[in-house]
Amino acid sequence: MNLFKVIPDNFFTVLASPLKNIYSDIIFLIYQQHLLINFGLKREITIDVITSYLEDQVKYENFTKALDDEIWDESMDSLSEVKDRANFILRKLEKTGWLTIETYSNYEQYVNLTDHAIKIIDTLDKIKENYQAEYQGYVYATYTLLYSNEAERQRHIALEKVYEQTEELIRGLKSLHHNIKRFIERVLNEKKPEDILKLHFYDYKQEIIDKSYHRLKTSDNVSKYRPMIISKIDEWYNNEDVVLNISMAEVKQDRYGDLDKAKEVTYARLDFVRQAYLNLDQLLEEIDRKNTRYANASFMQLKYILNSNKNTEGQLLEILKYGAGLLKEEEYRKDDPLPEELEKLFTLYSQDFIETESLYKPRQLSKDHNPEELQSLGVIEDELREKRIIELQEHLAQKMTRKKINEFVLKKLGVRNHLRASEMGINDIEDFIRLIYIAAYSKSKQVDYSVDFIGERVKSEEGSFEFKDILIKKRGYM
Repeated sequence: MNLFKVIPDNFFTVLASPLKNIYSDIIFLIYQQHLLINFGLKREITIDVITSYLEDQVKYENFTKALDDEIWDESMDSLSEVKDRANFILRKLEKTGWLTIETYSNYEQYVNLTDHAIKIIDTLDKIKENYQAEYQGYVYATYTLLYSNEAERQRHIALEKVYEQTEELIRGLKSLHHNIKRFIERVLNEKKPEDILKLHFYDYKQEIIDKSYHRLKTSDNVSKYRPMIISKIDEWYNNEDVVLNISMAEVKQDRYGDLDKAKEVTYARLDFVRQAYLNLDQLLEEIDRKNTRYANASFMQLKYILNSNKNTEGQLLEILKYGAGLLKEEEYRKDDPLPEELEKLFTLYSQDFIETESLYKPRQLSKDHNPEELQSLGVIEDELREKRIIELQEHLAQKMTRKKINEFVLKKLGVRNHLRASEMGINDIEDFIRLIYIAAYSKSKQVDYSVDFIGERVKSEEGSFEFKDILIKKRGYM
């Protein structure tokens, strides 16, 4: 079906007009109100929402003039009242198919967003807010659907939802991959060191690392339920009775005209889910490669800019950049002589021979390695062996393992639910190192405590160093 048989031809005109920012803001405001109601928004309330927004924009002269020009072009009218302008915008959104206005039996008018507008606004809202998918949510939902008690009785519904969740998962991962690629392009366009550092340590960390990549590699690891999902899908795929049961249910609900078509779709969905999870590693590896490429690109771009004009390498880079710029001009070609100002700076010639005064260090043939013959091992005396064993045991006893740190924290907490780092008696550097381990291990699921990284910086009891007075809590305590 043609797209514009579903939505009006002029649907996107409001987002392509000079006032696109204004229209989009108003559309989102109506959308937010629409989410809070069940049936429709009263016309008067909608006008009040638009009026309030327009009143905030009146201080911008360019906005007022642009809106008045558009009203004049479309209606040959001049509206001085803000409420009249709000009514114009409402009528335009109705005319372009973003919303409908219905009159109920009590003669009150209600505004509703059209079904296609809701879907488009929802997508635009996720783009605007840089929404990132909770990958583990999709995988967990898929696993739950396949292994729930109802799945055996209503497999056709379970398969449909599993198929949708898998599509969302793959779409989200591909979106993450594309977003990293977008950041690579952004960092290569930056020309100032401070802009590169801001992009790397703020924008990229906030939008990619914190929202998606870190959780993807840790808590949202999509491989956790993968073996069980593939196992169940294989079980259904290889069981003709299951496929027949799903297909008959689809035909019964008039989704497909005949049983053969339903079976074809069922096999296709099962195969899609199975292949998606089997090939997941390839997509995850590509995301890892893109993340590494971004880190390298960020570092190299920063290094390139900082080196410019500061050392021999930077000076050569500037000369090459200047020469490359000349080639872009029509009057210069690759076989043309250098500009006069460059010819005076240096002379390039080929070195045909090497002498003892040359800076070049000639290559040498590798020498064969002749190892000494291994002598028989000496016998270690029992006393020395015992001494080394004791030293090793003492060394191992000093290692701050996850288990030891967990036991230490629980002992300090006792019957309390939480305490501050300053209450643990931090006297020397060993206590300080232990505090670092406590903070580092707090993210592990194998410890019985958690850490809130809030609090002022305080001094040790001896006053020789400072540390953050973090809050240490028993696991599960809010």
